[in-house]
Amino acid sequence: MTLSPHVFRILLVLALMICSYGFLKDVSGVPSSWMPNDKLMHLGVFMVLMLLWQLSFHGRTLAGLVLMSMYGGLIELAQHYLTVRQGDWWDWLADICGILLALLLWRWRPARFKTVST
Repeated sequence: MTLSPHVFRILLVLALMICSYGFLKDVSGVPSSWMPNDKLMHLGVFMVLMLLWQLSFHGRTLAGLVLMSMYGGLIELAQHYLTVRQGDWWDWLADICGILLALLLWRWRPARFKTVST
């Protein structure tokens, strides 16, 4: 059973909404030990977002790369200017690494997953 790209687009929008909330909410009460490596979290989140993009818009890789990179940068700017959190350009670099990792995984996915239709 293959899910349609429309289902993945809905999942992508939901994931972006959840991630935006998570990245912009006040975490001053959250113990720092809750997430021991913030950069790995950024890498994982953007890897998943980019994989959802690829499943949603197969063949539009460059657009996804640009838009997801811009989203990561805008999140850091928003954290700096609109919240009590501080934007961190190292987080943005981790976002970009997650995007690139997703593209590598997408390129080297098993043949049985390459039949995703748009």
